[in-house]
Amino acid sequence: MIALFKMFGRQVEKTPLQVAEQESMRVLFIGNSYTYFNDLPWLTQQLAESAKETRTLESEMVVVGGATLKNHWKRGEALKVLKAKNWDYVVLQEQSTLPITNPQEMYKYASLFDAQIKRVNSQTVFYLTWARENQPETQQILTDSYTNIAKQLNAKVAPVGIVWQKVQEANPKLNLYSSDGSHPNPIGSYVAACVFYTTFYGNSPVGLIRRIYTTNSSNPQASNRIELENLSETDAKIIQNIVESIVRK
Repeated sequence: MIALFKMFGRQVEKTPLQVAEQESMRVLFIGNSYTYFNDLPWLTQQLAESAKETRTLESEMVVVGGATLKNHWKRGEALKVLKAKNWDYVVLQEQSTLPITNPQEMYKYASLFDAQIKRVNSQTVFYLTWARENQPETQQILTDSYTNIAKQLNAKVAPVGIVWQKVQEANPKLNLYSSDGSHPNPIGSYVAACVFYTTFYGNSPVGLIRRIYTTNSSNPQASNRIELENLSETDAKIIQNIVESIVRK
């Protein structure tokens, strides 16, 4: 099937592939283990599928354990992927403590990436991360670092760390950390996925799926998925309502 679009008084044919791309939301994640733990992009896709969004979510990630934005810039792989396809959003995730210890370096490379993102007509989204479990007082520094650079660059912020903090205040028994006190456990990644879903689509996450799976395969559509967590309805509502309150309002 070929779709026809009018442009400057004439009809322009688009191939089925081009039409499909137009109907999909495409997101590139650039980051490290806070992104690839529990496959955050895939979890976000599952939420979009649960919501029956008319624009399906397609995502890719360029991730290296412990990487900073400077590391990604120097390696060059993220820039190659950025330029190779059309992206609606490009998510930038800085190394977990660098916004606290060296915000100026973060700002430098965030700005370099943002300039390239704008050149390909995409939009930057900053992945505002959470404080270490034993350093909750650093959350405000993380929040300030991400929101300040986002304002300077007119970029979006996915306020994951802020939501983490509010969820923990609402239910202190709901653990979001893995055993190292830094990385997210499946529930922590679910919280992040809810934030990204709402940031990308602008829609409420309330009522979406509350079962968390891993693909257990290089094929995300594989039937041998393993359930990581099945949130109670109460806990799911706490997370989803806080996400809606902070991200949408």
